[in-house]
Amino acid sequence: MPLFLTPDWFEDTYIGIEVEQFIGIGVLILVAGAVHVVVSQALRLYVRARLRGADREFWDKERGRLGRATLALIAAITVILGFPTLGFESSVENVVNQIASLFGAGALVVLGFRGVDVLTDVLERRADATESRFDDQLVPLVSSALKGVVVLIGAVFVLGNLGVNVTSLLAGLGLGGLAVALAAQDTIRNLLGGVTIFADRPFQVGDWVVMNDIEGTVEHVGFRSSRVRTFYNSVVTVPNARIVDTHVDNMGLRQWRRYKTTLGLDYHTTPDQVQAFVEGVRALIRANPGMRKDYYIVEFHGFGASTLDVLVYCFINAPNWNDELRTRHVLNLDIMRLAEDLGVEFAFPTQTLHVASAPGQPEEVPSAAERQALGEVVEGYSPNGARGQRIDTPITAGFDNTPDAS
Repeated sequence: MPLFLTPDWFEDTYIGIEVEQFIGIGVLILVAGAVHVVVSQALRLYVRARLRGADREFWDKERGRLGRATLALIAAITVILGFPTLGFESSVENVVNQIASLFGAGALVVLGFRGVDVLTDVLERRADATESRFDDQLVPLVSSALKGVVVLIGAVFVLGNLGVNVTSLLAGLGLGGLAVALAAQDTIRNLLGGVTIFADRPFQVGDWVVMNDIEGTVEHVGFRSSRVRTFYNSVVTVPNARIVDTHVDNMGLRQWRRYKTTLGLDYHTTPDQVQAFVEGVRALIRANPGMRKDYYIVEFHGFGASTLDVLVYCFINAPNWNDELRTRHVLNLDIMRLAEDLGVEFAFPTQTLHVASAPGQPEEVPSAAERQALGEVVEGYSPNGARGQRIDTPITAGFDNTPDAS
């Protein structure tokens, strides 16, 4: 005698399925939904009890990523465990069990992907809290590697459930490995190049680099390739093997950023004005907080076609290009103010036309000094003479380009 008496209509069939089996399927659906609700609420209560503020918001968001994949996995497990109790024929049970296993394997792979995404967000959050950019560069690689492992495990599990002999399949892949390796030489070189980049660290994410005809900021370093955003805002994908085989000029690792320019003064500028201007530019470099103080050169170094050339060779302490340009901006404006205060004018390319004679008038030729007078001038600049500067004679007290200058 059965423990529970059931109405006779429980044994009625519709489309080949008894009513009690329909009820059993409904119970399995309810059980799967109830288990999912319990798991979700347990995670929510745990997050609310242990975390506060930004941490709570972060984990509430991450918990939401797992919802659908968790429901799918719970449903598959419920069907696998509960469907055999419904009294279906063995052939039906086998088909349903096979489908549920495949569905569960897919849900497990998706859940693994979501778990890797959660781990990636956690690692990125911790990387953002550190000053080093190497961990920012490493996080995407860890994420890609873990997702690859998840896909591999999921594929093996699915193939096993489909009745495929995974061991034989792997052996066959081993025999074809040589052919695959020959066909994928470039891919393997790029992978080895990615390993070399991470080992040598010629650059990091965020560095300004120059590689042959490519110049820009590194945005991503992957296993096969790296991405550089150019200053035209385009993105260039560079195979890692090419990076390893070429010269990489890492502008982001510069301790100092060089600023070299030539200032052209008018030819009517007096020697004392040139001397004062040179010393004034040195003083500006020493006064600017963004300039290197222990090494710089400011000298009157040549006579141009239409200018007296003053060389300015100095270095800027700036973490990025924007700060470098701002420091140049301030220094250049101060140089303009200095020139205005000293009465010094900057030259521009000019040509002077001298008219030797006007129509109907004799040619005017400037008279030359006598031979003896010319000789006296030269003697004045000789070692025994009194003309000329001979040695550097500053107008001011200092601002020289030596490390110990005051």
